[in-house]
Amino acid sequence: MRARFGESLLRGLALVSALSAAGGEGICAMNRLWLASQHDWGAKKGFYLAFENTSEGDAPCRLASLKLILGVADGREWRFISAGPAWRFDKEYRVRAAVDREGARLWLDGSLAGSSPGGLAPAGGPLLAAHTPDWAKGPAEYMIMQSSLAVSSGAGQPLRATFEGSLAHPALRLFESGPGERFDWSIAAGSPLTIEAGFKIVKRPDPREFAPLVDRYGQSVHADWPGKIRRREDLAAAMADEERRLADDLAGVSGYDRFGGWTGARWRVRATGFYRLERRGEYWWLVTPEGNPCFFIGVCTAPALEWDRTPVTGREHLFEWLPPRDGLHAASWGRDCWGEGRGTDYVSIHTSTMIEKYGDDWQRKARESTARRLKAWGFSGIAKWGGQEGLPSTPVLGRWAVKNLVRHPDVFDEAVRREFREALRAQIEPRRRDPFVVGWSLGNEYDEIVTREEIGQILKMPAAVSAKRALVDRALDAIYGGDVGWMARAWGLAAGSREELHSAACSPSAADIEALRRFYAEEYYRFVYRTVKELDPDHLYLGFWIVPGWWENEEDWRLIVPHCDIVGYDQYAYEFGAGRALDLIKECGKPVLCGEFSFPAWYRGTRGYGFYPSSVDDDAASGEHYRRWVEAAARNPACVGVAWFQYRDQPLTGRGPGRGTDLVYGEHFAFGLVDITDRPKWDLVTRIRAANLNAAAWRLAASAGGPAKAGR
Repeated sequence: MRARFGESLLRGLALVSALSAAGGEGICAMNRLWLASQHDWGAKKGFYLAFENTSEGDAPCRLASLKLILGVADGREWRFISAGPAWRFDKEYRVRAAVDREGARLWLDGSLAGSSPGGLAPAGGPLLAAHTPDWAKGPAEYMIMQSSLAVSSGAGQPLRATFEGSLAHPALRLFESGPGERFDWSIAAGSPLTIEAGFKIVKRPDPREFAPLVDRYGQSVHADWPGKIRRREDLAAAMADEERRLADDLAGVSGYDRFGGWTGARWRVRATGFYRLERRGEYWWLVTPEGNPCFFIGVCTAPALEWDRTPVTGREHLFEWLPPRDGLHAASWGRDCWGEGRGTDYVSIHTSTMIEKYGDDWQRKARESTARRLKAWGFSGIAKWGGQEGLPSTPVLGRWAVKNLVRHPDVFDEAVRREFREALRAQIEPRRRDPFVVGWSLGNEYDEIVTREEIGQILKMPAAVSAKRALVDRALDAIYGGDVGWMARAWGLAAGSREELHSAACSPSAADIEALRRFYAEEYYRFVYRTVKELDPDHLYLGFWIVPGWWENEEDWRLIVPHCDIVGYDQYAYEFGAGRALDLIKECGKPVLCGEFSFPAWYRGTRGYGFYPSSVDDDAASGEHYRRWVEAAARNPACVGVAWFQYRDQPLTGRGPGRGTDLVYGEHFAFGLVDITDRPKWDLVTRIRAANLNAAAWRLAASAGGPAKAGR
């Protein structure tokens, strides 16, 4: 699969905030640790006290280049103070930072490291500490162990915390480099701020010292917890327990049609054989092919029979056992799963586990298990990146072999439009009459954002490029009123005609670039929407899963709104509609469907899984957050559905891409409803089930549509 499955807002913002405080360096191999962080990079608000380092290629970050950075923003700009002494391993350090209306100061072990003028604009949100963000876990020859934190302001209770110097086993620390903590603490505008922290830097051990690190079922060799799968008999016992639970859960689910619609509602509309929209008062409704109102609740990536895989080449020593490469277990293996072309072998350990559980007919039995689980737990069907016959889904279309001009096809070129249309037709036609398709979408998240950079590149292309001519014509006609001379002077060109403007290597102002970016995006989204609807007028179109905040600017949300039936978006946040999302949802006047949200447990580092921006401590906490999120979504007039990311936990050693000896490549988060051994997380799914079966009652009551009998 080439799609990037679960990209969050914070991951997107990370690509921006990864710029070096010292000089605005571009993105490379980064390693960061936040001692204390409460900031919004794009809004230029808040503060962070952090270690920052970069390296080139696969080389680990060196201790000699490690910098301690205090970043402070006042709503207009960021300011930075940097300290980079001759760091020593195993030494206890103390750092102190102070910020007030006049400026900021940074001390290291009692010595002033630097100061800067200017105040602080609070960012709001939780305060993160002892945390390495997901995007900044580049290799390093060291590990930073935060021991304490004290944060205070002129009002309110100070925050004081201590941190464990190590986890249960040193090997677990290698998997999650920062046992992050999240605190509900805030600072009022105009208040002074003081931060004090203690830390120690230790030499990073070689993972080979602890090899093997992953057992035959994909779990950490060095971790222990109640119910850990250790042998075939444990798998059999887990299967028997699940059968008993599912039988009881399935008996308690009633009042739904086969598409997730509520048959107990007080109203029903004409059945069309396809999902469609209905507006009653201020509330939007998704209506199933049978005419029943539905709040769609999906799960991404199911059934995930052979995905996610983790790269193996060069790090076979990490694994206690690897499945055979032939026979049934051959399905566990793949090569260059991300299209790298380097001959890298990947393995899916959960696939081999299911083969061990289910035997020769493992694929059919695994699909049946998926269908029974989703029904028992109150889900409507499968969302992005998955699907199986007989279950509703939201398939994602791709551009296939349609060539990009920079990041997107040249939709101003008629030949490209024909090729693009044919690629879409080939994907849509097989399911053109399929009632289980909730709606189509194309691409995913930031990949579908038209950027300023790509517009700048197109404007330097030859006149033969259709998009170049279209952009120049747009600028001349819409911005400069057809005045060639005015446009030439503004763009610094020696051009006396439209044709000469077409041929020039153009470098317009930022304002003109932005105007042309919006023009290009509008044409691109319009073409995709019209083409999909011409090919399939019966199914809905959900856009491209825009992520609030991970864009060029807020206008990107408004650009897609006219060119979809439902605004499909993704958001990883602790509250439904966090940030500006709720305002944008209300503003757009259209129904919305959240295609990804999640609260992955990180088990406080005791199982080796990573800490995600929306992580919680354990499965029970994840389920409680889910209930609050789904209830808020179900009660929102515009929201017609949500989808949890994802069905199964990711591999402990990362889903890639990658090749080499690193311990983790790519994401390694416990997102799943089921763990890496294919066992349901009962503390999570029992809470999810209760929320799902109450969604009907919540939405119908909120819309004054009358109560629905919720399943037990």
